[in-house]
Amino acid sequence: MKTTPLIFFYLVSISLFSQTDTAKVQVDVPEVIITADKFPNSRQNLAQQAFVIDAQVLKRLNAQTTADALQMTGSVMVQKSQQGGGSPVIRGFEASRVLLVIDGVRMNNMVYRTGHLQNIITVDNNILDRIEVLYGPSSTIYGSDALGGVVHMRTKNPILATDKKFNTAGAALFRYGSVNNEYTGHLDFSFASRKFGSLTSVTVSSFGDLKQGRYELNGTDSYWDRNYYAKRVDSGNGTSSDSAYSNSKPWVQKGSGYKQYDVLQKFLFKQNEKADHLINVQFSTTSNVPRYDRLAVEASATKLKDAEWYYGPQQRLLAAYEFNYKNAGFLDAIRIGANYQNIEESRHNRGFGKRFRTSRIETVNVVGVHADFQKTIKAHKVGFGAEGQFNFLKSKALETDAKVDTTQSASTRYPDGKNNMNYIAVYGTHTYTINPKLILAEGIRYNYVSLHSTLTSGSSEFFPFAFNEIKNTYHAVSGNLSLVALPGAGFRIAVLGSSGFRAPNVDDVAKIFESAPGSVIVPNNKLKPEYTINGELTVEKRFSNVFTLYATGFYTYFFNAISTDLTTFNGQDSIDYDGTLSRVLTYVNKSRAYIAGVNVVAEAKPTSWLTLYASFCYTHGRIITDSVPYPLDHIPPIYGRLGFRTNYKWLQTEFFTLFAGKKKIKDYNMLGEDNFGQGTPPDNLPGWATLNFRVGFYPVKYFGIDLGCDNITDLKYRQFASGISAPGRNFFVSARVRW
Repeated sequence: MKTTPLIFFYLVSISLFSQTDTAKVQVDVPEVIITADKFPNSRQNLAQQAFVIDAQVLKRLNAQTTADALQMTGSVMVQKSQQGGGSPVIRGFEASRVLLVIDGVRMNNMVYRTGHLQNIITVDNNILDRIEVLYGPSSTIYGSDALGGVVHMRTKNPILATDKKFNTAGAALFRYGSVNNEYTGHLDFSFASRKFGSLTSVTVSSFGDLKQGRYELNGTDSYWDRNYYAKRVDSGNGTSSDSAYSNSKPWVQKGSGYKQYDVLQKFLFKQNEKADHLINVQFSTTSNVPRYDRLAVEASATKLKDAEWYYGPQQRLLAAYEFNYKNAGFLDAIRIGANYQNIEESRHNRGFGKRFRTSRIETVNVVGVHADFQKTIKAHKVGFGAEGQFNFLKSKALETDAKVDTTQSASTRYPDGKNNMNYIAVYGTHTYTINPKLILAEGIRYNYVSLHSTLTSGSSEFFPFAFNEIKNTYHAVSGNLSLVALPGAGFRIAVLGSSGFRAPNVDDVAKIFESAPGSVIVPNNKLKPEYTINGELTVEKRFSNVFTLYATGFYTYFFNAISTDLTTFNGQDSIDYDGTLSRVLTYVNKSRAYIAGVNVVAEAKPTSWLTLYASFCYTHGRIITDSVPYPLDHIPPIYGRLGFRTNYKWLQTEFFTLFAGKKKIKDYNMLGEDNFGQGTPPDNLPGWATLNFRVGFYPVKYFGIDLGCDNITDLKYRQFASGISAPGRNFFVSARVRW
């Protein structure tokens, strides 16, 4: 399809006046951002760039996972190494540098890595009330890890009865998608009195092997085709061996399917008009999730590097309690909570033709507490609070003989002794409404972080380190200062200065793991925290009630940045790791780096039933050296979204395009996490643009059908740094019932 490059350049040319629908810049009603300072706050008064994906937008996007929902907004890029994954990238920061939060509880823990993460898929998007995305350093409120921003996912709450003594309600969803033979079933139901409410949600999803597009971009040729797949076959005499089978449909990414199960239970008790109690229990698990980018590596024309490479069931359990009190004497609001999380993840791999399967299993238990308070005194609003999170890790490993099913010990991913990491902090914020047109805000936070890991004598059997204990303590202060001006005539101008930090976790200081085929990362127990200093300017203009233009420019100075670098182990630059000679890498504090960019968004509503929107995001990042600056990893190419939607009575339609520019080879970080070499074409990663359509029929209040097609042109493409191709043409249908 020769029109694709023309479409792409057309999109780039007009996207300087762009806005994604999820920003939902309201002309008449200011948007509310709950998580910006722990309590509700009007978007109009908030200097930090933010947008909300509410329940209606999530319904309209009709995404398969929460990661896919973020990607489809055009305002967040998402990297994938396998279908069962999704790693959000915000302003050139990813993984452990972007904080994930669910219902006020931080998901990031001591094993979140700086590479790519798939943990966001453990949040069921079918029960979400909204996703709030905060851009830029947010450490004043959220502490460590919020360098690039925050993705705060809010699930629905029970609704109490108002005009009856008792009521019930429910909703059901069934969705089918052709591109991966997806079947998703969702059911939620609630019952409530005036003081007590219950909400129960269950979602089951099955995703088959993902088909990539069949129309090839210029320069991609047969890149990313799945030519062979491994299968263990009976060799006779009770033995079996690996064989490489030719894939008759190379556009089918064989070995990428998985299943997922999500359950949520909430109880709400309204003690009186001022106080309420909320209990929140969530559980998510998967089947084995194939690590597609590893399974697709070909060692030769008829041989694969790995016969098996998969994540074991990824389990997340959350149990949380929260107490809310309004008009509490001297204070306006009190929020106190405690939570517990249990996370289990594992990695299993066996080389092609190899006898032993290596399994590495991590179990993380996390206990958290928080207390937040707010008081308004005339034109001054003060917030303050304290929080703590306490992480405990158990890392173990074993090797299983594929022939006789016996086991033996293996090297662990992390230290095999006791591992704990504690985050403790206090914070304070202040907002001063100088007059209706000028708002000043500032905040400060003190953070104390400690990490303690021990290696048992068993570790030295595999890697004789010069130390058997890591004990680090970090202190950090972060803050922000902003000014919002509302001069009239629909103008809004916001200036923000903020700082962020991230304390090295056990994945940074003590991991032993193959980061890419032929490379192994070894521990560095002398790592220091990484810091950012950020400045940004936002200008927003409303033209009557028809058109809104919103633009943000930012510059982030990044120092003590943690990045991989070449090193030696016992004087050797390469060592044997799981039977492969691998070059030795380690994490180090790069002295300086910078990230700069711009986000321009726009929305037009010429009639009550038609909305036009678009978005444009550009990011540039470099590591500052003594000579020529070197590319910083995780920096995406230009990307965005453009489209329109209609809403007329019982019929809703939407047509939009997602696009991204090309990533030039000279802009790749060859030592970092950009994954150059995973099928990347020799000249550059091509730019792309997809066309997508949706139509919704809602003839009655209690029933509706959504139909649509994504990637209409069946384009074959990959997101930057991804190890699996994006979905090809996907026809989908969803049926929704409410009662």
